[in-house]
Amino acid sequence: MDYNAIDWLLSLLPMLAVLGLMVGRGWKASQAGFVGWLAAVLLAVGRFGAGLDALGYAQIKALILTVDVLLIIWAALVLYYVVERAGALTVIADNLSSLSADPLVQVLLLGWVFTSFLQGVGGFGVPVAIVAPLLVGLGISQVRAVVIPSVGHGWAVTFGSLAASFVMLINTTGRAGEDLVSPPAIMLGVLAYVSGLMIAHVLDGWRGVRRAIPFVLVAGTVMAVVQYLLAISGLWTLGTIGAGLAGLVVSVLWIRRGQRTSTNAELGPAQPADNKATPASSANPRPRPTLRLALAGYTILVVLAVLMRGVAPVKGTLNRWALEIDLPETTTDRDWTVEEEQDEGFGIPGHPGLIIFYSSGIAYILYRRRKLYAPGVGRDILKQSGQRAWKSGLGVLMMVAIASTMGRAGMTEIIADGLSESIPGSLYAFVAPVIGAIGAFVTGSNTNSNAVFGMLQLNTAEMLGVSVATILGAQTASGAVASVLAPAKVTVGCSTVDANEGVVLRWLLGYGALLVALVGVMTWIGVVVLD
Repeated sequence: MDYNAIDWLLSLLPMLAVLGLMVGRGWKASQAGFVGWLAAVLLAVGRFGAGLDALGYAQIKALILTVDVLLIIWAALVLYYVVERAGALTVIADNLSSLSADPLVQVLLLGWVFTSFLQGVGGFGVPVAIVAPLLVGLGISQVRAVVIPSVGHGWAVTFGSLAASFVMLINTTGRAGEDLVSPPAIMLGVLAYVSGLMIAHVLDGWRGVRRAIPFVLVAGTVMAVVQYLLAISGLWTLGTIGAGLAGLVVSVLWIRRGQRTSTNAELGPAQPADNKATPASSANPRPRPTLRLALAGYTILVVLAVLMRGVAPVKGTLNRWALEIDLPETTTDRDWTVEEEQDEGFGIPGHPGLIIFYSSGIAYILYRRRKLYAPGVGRDILKQSGQRAWKSGLGVLMMVAIASTMGRAGMTEIIADGLSESIPGSLYAFVAPVIGAIGAFVTGSNTNSNAVFGMLQLNTAEMLGVSVATILGAQTASGAVASVLAPAKVTVGCSTVDANEGVVLRWLLGYGALLVALVGVMTWIGVVVLD
């Protein structure tokens, strides 16, 4: 399709509208997304010649992709509330913080390993909101208490929340997850090490970094390797939660094993777990779960997911049922053609979101039989999770609708072609992470960033002749670390400990910029040195 400079600038308008309204006016993702979608529709019809058929099929695809991802988001929130309302998270945190008297070890356990584990199943600002008050209780300042878990879990976002961000990248680009998963898994594994060292720096400067190296090497290697193996095995929905669980187990063993020499002295002596009730639970007559019972909800999820998605015969049987439709070919008045998209939809009953729902139901029954819930908690869980999922869903729908509309109208192709002609492939290795980071920082979500920019990154990579998987890996890896810096998430974390948002954001921007730059270096190695 022929285009000129005006076409290229107008194609950028929907994305710029979203970014401008969210940054300049402070609008929510759903509100800014609606304006961006409206701009995309008007431009698609008025400038790029898209017909009603192209617009209609674009919206149908957007709805399908949104439902697919929203099932995971809602289910993840349900499981989080099922576990949290039973007091399980408090038990896990108490046991972790009592393992060592060394503040550095406590911070690494809670602000890095435990926070990353929470991101695996919860996400959406929940990890920082939970961990920040725990760190303040250990004597950490309010600002550091927010900065530490924010920096500590950014690496876990792409495959966290049961891989909602990665699923969106798959859906938006139409590429098989198996073809895309390796580069981001490697990049995020490297970022796991760096994140651990960064929070040691937040706590105690370069002295903290030096002292943290042995612990970070052990726990970081376990988390990075487990996430990578799960991801490349097709179990990316378990990537972060599996890595977090493995990290917790190995960290506990590392500390209890102890280094009876000088290393042990530095790490601090292991202490027996303090099972005394917290002030909140002491006023609550309900029993506290044991540590094993507290972890049961996540154990059930891992078992079901491995069985239903990791065992080939079972997965094959479940994949026989799916909700799918074919989206016909469309051509605009300017001769931009989108070929027929077959089997657009998702499978049931083995959908990742449904597996999480099954796990939540089993865990709820288990905790209820142990009398860990207050009356009416079931309705409260559904209400709270439904409200949060609805808020996220509206923003996701608008962002996906923008990308889908632009794709059917040829606008994404025009932007990509312009970028490929003006930026060489070696330099785009550093541009791609910045695009992903800006999208996540502004929208507050790596999922939204992947929805808006995923297809743009793919098209640009193809035109430049560089590795599509590496560029898309940079998109979601940088979006992951930048999403935790988003003002909306910073506000959530600060609200739990009354920290100054501006000060926290200044700290986070410095660490975040270094992480995004590191993604750029890894991307350059991938597309220039290794490709």
